[in-house]
Amino acid sequence: MKVLIRSIYPYLFLFFCFVIPLDKYATAVPNIVLIALLATFPFAVKKEDFQKLMKKEVLFFAGLVAVLFLNSLLFHDFMKDVTILKKVGSALLLLVLFIPLEKTENLKKTLIISVLLCIVICLFNLYGYYVSEGAFNFSSGSVINDVLIIDRLYLGFLCVLSIVASIALIGNRYNEYNKWYFANIVFCVGFVLLISSRIAVLLLLLLFLLKIFYTKGKKEYILFFIGVIALVFAAFLVNKNLNDRFFYAHSTQKDEKSYIELFMQWEPRAVIWECNYKIITEGDFTVFGSGFYNTKDKLVNCYEEVIDKEPRKAYFVRERFNPHNQYVDFLLSSGILPMLLYIVVYGMMFMRNRRSYYKTALLISVAAFAFIESHFHRQMGAYIFAIILIMAIYPLRKPTPKSIEEV
Repeated sequence: MKVLIRSIYPYLFLFFCFVIPLDKYATAVPNIVLIALLATFPFAVKKEDFQKLMKKEVLFFAGLVAVLFLNSLLFHDFMKDVTILKKVGSALLLLVLFIPLEKTENLKKTLIISVLLCIVICLFNLYGYYVSEGAFNFSSGSVINDVLIIDRLYLGFLCVLSIVASIALIGNRYNEYNKWYFANIVFCVGFVLLISSRIAVLLLLLLFLLKIFYTKGKKEYILFFIGVIALVFAAFLVNKNLNDRFFYAHSTQKDEKSYIELFMQWEPRAVIWECNYKIITEGDFTVFGSGFYNTKDKLVNCYEEVIDKEPRKAYFVRERFNPHNQYVDFLLSSGILPMLLYIVVYGMMFMRNRRSYYKTALLISVAAFAFIESHFHRQMGAYIFAIILIMAIYPLRKPTPKSIEEV
C-alpha cells in the first residue's frame, strides 16, 4: 500500500501546484487535492525526508510563521487575523508537503504547463473582448481582470516565473526539449507585452540584464539584450496600452502635469504607501504591530484623511486596501521581528544561491514583487511564495555521484 501511495503522491503534489493559477475555474479543486495530500503524506514520507526541513531558510521561515501566530495571540485580535495567518501557514505547509519529492525539475515543468494553459484561456477571452469592444483598451479599470483568468499583476508575475523555469530547464546541456522551452520564453514575453503587465516587463528587463553577469559569451549576450530592448521599444510603439500603463498617456492632463504628479494621481499605491509612511512616522506604530485587521482599519482612516475626491475616497474605503508591500505589511501588522525574519529568509537564500542564475533570478523576482504586493493576503500569493522557495532551496535534478546539478 505504501509503495502505491509513494508512487501516486508526487503526481498529487504536482497537480495541486498545476491548479493553483486556475482557481477561478476550479475553486474547490485545490482544497480537495490538498486534503488528499494531507491524508497520503504520512504514508508517502520517509523518516530521512524530514532532514530536508533542517535547511536554515526553512527553519527561519518556520520561525517567522511561529512568531506571527504567537504575536497575534498575545497582542492582537487573533480571530480577526486568523485568515491571513492561515495563508502564511499554508506556505509553510506546502514546503513540508514537498519533502517526499526528490527534485524540482517536474515542478518547473508543471509551472510552465499551468501558465501556458492560463495564457491560452486568456487569449481566448481577450479575443472575445476584442470582438465585443473592437479594441484592446484596458490600460486602467477592472475590465482586464474580468477578462484575464487571474489579476494582471499575478498573471504577469507567473509568466516571469515560467520564463525563469524554462531557463533553468534549458541549463548548460543539450536537450531535445530546449527548443520548446525557448518557444515558451518567447511566448510568455509576447503575452506580458500584450497585457501590459508593468511589474513583469520591468522584472524581465532586469533579469535579462542580470544574465549578462552569468554568461560566458558576454559580447554575444549583450547583443541579445540590445535586441530585447529594441523589441520592448517596438512594443511600446505598437501597443497603446503599454504607453498608457507606464506613462499615463491616457490622462487628459499629461501635457500639464509632470510624470510624478501623474503617478500620484493615477497610481493607487501612491496613496497606500503615503498612508503606510504616515502610520510609521506619526506615532501610530508599535513594536509588536497592530494586527493585520487593525492595520487595514488605520489605513482606511488615513484614506479618509488624505484623499480629497469623494468617489476616489469611497473606492479606497470600500476596498480596504492592504499595505501593498509585504515588508511594510509585516512591520505594521506584526512588528519589527517578523519583518526582519522575512528579510533574513531572502538574505540566506541569496547567499546560498548567488552562483546560480535561475535561483538568483527567482529570488530577485519574488523580493521585488513583495515591494509592491502583500502577497500573503492572497492564498495564491502564499502558495506561489512557497513554490519559489521550493525551487530555490531544493535541487533541480536528483544529484548523482557522476553529475553536478545544472545552474
